[in-house]
Amino acid sequence: MSKVKRSIWNLPLLNSRTDRQTVRLPEMIFGYFLGPLLVLAMTCVTATYYLTFYRTYDDIVAQGNFLVLLPLISIIPMALANILVGIILGKTRTRQGKARPFILVAAPLLLVSGIVMFVIPYFSIGFRMAWMAITYNLFAALANPIYSNSHYLMVSLSTRNLDQRGKLSVVANIPAVAGNGLVSSILMPAVLSWIKAGEALGEGYLVVQNRWQLVMTLFAVAAFIGCCLEYLFTRERITEEDIQDDSSEPTAEAIPTGRQLKAAAGDKYWWIIMIFYFLYQAGVMFKGGYVFNIFCNDFFPSVNVFGQTMNAEGVQSLIALVGGIPLAAGMLFAWPVANKLGKRNFVLLGCVVSIAGSIVCLLAPSSFVVVTIGQVLKGFSSIPGAYIMMALFADVLDHLEAKNGFRVDGISMSVYSTILTVVNGLAVAFFNLFYDGGMFSHQQVSSFFFLGFEIFAHGILIVVLLFLNVEKNIKEEQRQIAERKKIESV
Repeated sequence: MSKVKRSIWNLPLLNSRTDRQTVRLPEMIFGYFLGPLLVLAMTCVTATYYLTFYRTYDDIVAQGNFLVLLPLISIIPMALANILVGIILGKTRTRQGKARPFILVAAPLLLVSGIVMFVIPYFSIGFRMAWMAITYNLFAALANPIYSNSHYLMVSLSTRNLDQRGKLSVVANIPAVAGNGLVSSILMPAVLSWIKAGEALGEGYLVVQNRWQLVMTLFAVAAFIGCCLEYLFTRERITEEDIQDDSSEPTAEAIPTGRQLKAAAGDKYWWIIMIFYFLYQAGVMFKGGYVFNIFCNDFFPSVNVFGQTMNAEGVQSLIALVGGIPLAAGMLFAWPVANKLGKRNFVLLGCVVSIAGSIVCLLAPSSFVVVTIGQVLKGFSSIPGAYIMMALFADVLDHLEAKNGFRVDGISMSVYSTILTVVNGLAVAFFNLFYDGGMFSHQQVSSFFFLGFEIFAHGILIVVLLFLNVEKNIKEEQRQIAERKKIESV
């Protein structure tokens, strides 16, 4: 029996349920929208609010810097895991692709880690701190890297058709937008209000923790289902270019990691994309649910809106909802506008509007009306980065393939995911350090990180993105790839 016949990935049961040649509606709906939405809702909420849950343990909070050091120290295993997973992805060769198999592998890991992070046996404080550290890293340094590295490669590997890939980029980023916006910033504050209401009941801290456990268990089960849907309804058409027939696996050689890294690091477009994601993700974290919630508690503990008194969580939900309307509507026109202006120019425009929105908010950060207006502008500004950048990333990967004769997906996604991991951990730890450090007032810290940081970050991005001209020659470079592989150009 041949090696291929023995491979589990050769089983018909694990084949994609999508069309081999063309991206069709079921693939968009189940593979790039619904499946990832269920997963990213869980990962966004878990990554954003795990510290909020840990703060329900008063004796843990009293341990000084534990909640600052946990995300900070965890950066090391998380970064190493992302590097390792990216390297493995780059070397993987199966009929199901290089990334899709890992989406399925991540399903049970997300289910288990998502539950045990929040189901903490009430033993000694030392035991609970160890449990928190281990289970958090089970999620953040194992389950999430396996999923995220493979998930964020799917658009780049889906097709070479620029129009289809652009549309997929928009659809594929809707779940990320919904996870960070709709679920993390709108739904979760309402859930938090219900969770906090348990404090008034007998043994309130236990009621609160039990409610957390119920909510997060539901998110974990949904993530498991989402991984299965995403796996079944996606396809790596670019990887399949190297499959000779239906019974074979990809024939392209596995390029050594060092050679991939050298090729990627030698290209200015690759560096520009990575710098973009570093600064953009830092902004996302500083305006995400955790910092957003603290900002609202600092500035809007009680606000009268249309005759209704709202607490900080209610204000957070309302601002996120109003500010998220432009971002949600952006899915309808993001690709047509990017087609007309160019993807890079559209992203540049977003950076300019983002700076304007931040300045408006900072004019009166204690004014609910002014902050809401500024956040509406921020919602418009987020459209290009949220929906279009993954298509630009795919263009850069095709450019590197044309230039070097091989793809650098694995190492590129490894660096990309490591950047996101490091930024996420550093952002939370950095914010907590200043917020709890006493050097500045709580309002000064929360307003700077929530409102002011992106002025500097997006100002830098405007300058850097001026040099990103990969779209200029991408069609010619794709023609060169097609000639080299002796396949039909798209």
